[in-house]
Amino acid sequence: ISAPAFAGVTGNVGAFSDYVFRGISQPGGAAVQGGLDYSHASGLYAGTWISNVATGGDTNYETDFYGGYAGKVGDIGFDVGVIEYYYRGATAANTTEFYGGATLAGLSAKLFYSDNLQSTKDSGFYVTANYPVALTKSVTLTPAVGYAFGDAYKSSGAYGKEILDYGVTVSKALSEGFTFSFGLTGTDLDGTNDETL
Repeated sequence: ISAPAFAGVTGNVGAFSDYVFRGISQPGGAAVQGGLDYSHASGLYAGTWISNVATGGDTNYETDFYGGYAGKVGDIGFDVGVIEYYYRGATAANTTEFYGGATLAGLSAKLFYSDNLQSTKDSGFYVTANYPVALTKSVTLTPAVGYAFGDAYKSSGAYGKEILDYGVTVSKALSEGFTFSFGLTGTDLDGTNDETL
């Protein structure tokens, strides 16, 4: 659900059967997630987002803080900014990423970069693209693909290999600002196919 709290501010909250991040199911199973965003007429924006996630076998929380600038040049929309992933009780996973993205004719693509991915002291990149297709006035089908690469993903890094992820989500807009969605995701890692709700 998304609704304005006052001028320039929106809030959102959702319940999910699984927390899937870049194609990979996060520890902890079902998740409750929510955020608060502020946007200015100039294109500047800032926000925060939180989710439960298990770390070290215990329930923990991920809190993201982000800010950036979005606008349009002709028919091309753009978005640049920075995001900080903070994990209470698991600070070694904390990561700062910079990102830049563009949208044209419905196709969106974004590149993320960190010079110290999850305290590995190695660089990591993630590029993703999606293309929403309106099936009806209230139903949208969104295929997406992503690819994680860089020193942190090489054989000597924390992940051991570069990772391709892919998925498709069907979303239906309901009344009062609610949205129901069902997604199928997977990666080229073993055992990471997920259904999300």
